[in-house]
Formats: sequence, structure tokens, C-alpha cells
Amino acid sequence: METWAIVTLVLGSSAVSALLTFFITKMQVSHSDKRLEMELERAREADERRRRWEVRSVPLLKLRHELAQMATKQNKVVVAAHEIQDSNGLARKQAEENLQKAQDDWITHTRNGDLLRSLFTQYDTELCQKVLKVSVDYETSYNTIMHVEDIQEASALSEEIWPEVTEVQGLINRKLEEL
Repeated sequence: METWAIVTLVLGSSAVSALLTFFITKMQVSHSDKRLEMELERAREADERRRRWEVRSVPLLKLRHELAQMATKQNKVVVAAHEIQDSNGLARKQAEENLQKAQDDWITHTRNGDLLRSLFTQYDTELCQKVLKVSVDYETSYNTIMHVEDIQEASALSEEIWPEVTEVQGLINRKLEEL
């Protein structure tokens, strides 16, 4: 075989080998780029979900906390008012002091504005309306106990509020799970 044929054969096989190596390397780089893009996209989506959770969950968590505080404080007022109706003499005086403390606590809580601030940061008007309904129901229960002689009716009214509170808490929890 001639030298030129051997040189051509060696150069040709080297060129084919170089082209194959180039294409294989290019495919690996392309595959790595696609995998990197997919990982970056997943990281972006996870970061976006986390940020959306932070932005939307903080107001919901604050509202849930404020609803619990409001319900606790107003329930104390209602229970203290109920105790006044059920007591007499020295026990009535103590019950009136308890009512005054509970009312002062409620007024202090109302004046700090945390509940309204929590409501104003919400984007769901249905949720806000339910929280306000609970507040109004507690006020109505208190007024019924203080100004109506039928204690059974007032007790029934105050007992109906608790399921409303748990319903609103459940609605807040569902909204948090959706995020």
C-alpha cells in the first residue's frame, strides 16, 4: 500500500474520530444544559412558592391569631356578664369586678387595632365578613345577657358562637393549605 493511502487513511480515521468526539461532547453539554435549566426552573418555582407562602400566609396567620384572641377576650366578657346574672350579694360584686376587668381587657385589645389591621391585609372579603360576624355575635350575646331577662336565650346565643369561630379557623387553615 502506498504511503499516501496510509496517510489518507490515518488522517480520515482521525477526522472521523474527532468529529464523533465533537458530536458526543456536544450532546453531553446539551444534555447537561437542559438538566441545569430544569433544575434552575424547579428552584425558581420552589422559591416562588415559598415567597407566595410567606406573602399570603403571614396575614392569614395573624388573622387566625387575632380571631383567637378576640374570641377569648369576648368570651370572657360574655361569661363574666353571665356570672352577674347568676349571682347575688358578695358573689355579684366579685362577678361585676370580673366583668369590668374583662371589659377593660377587651377595650384595650380593640383600641390597639390589631384585629382591624389583620382584616385590612386580607384579600378574601368572605373571610373578613365571617370574622366580623363573630365579633358582632359576641357583642349581641353580651348585650342580650346584660339587658334581657331570659338567661337561657342569652346562653344559647353565646354557645352558638363557638362553632362559628372554629368554622372561620378551618377556613383560614384551608386557605393556608392551598398556598
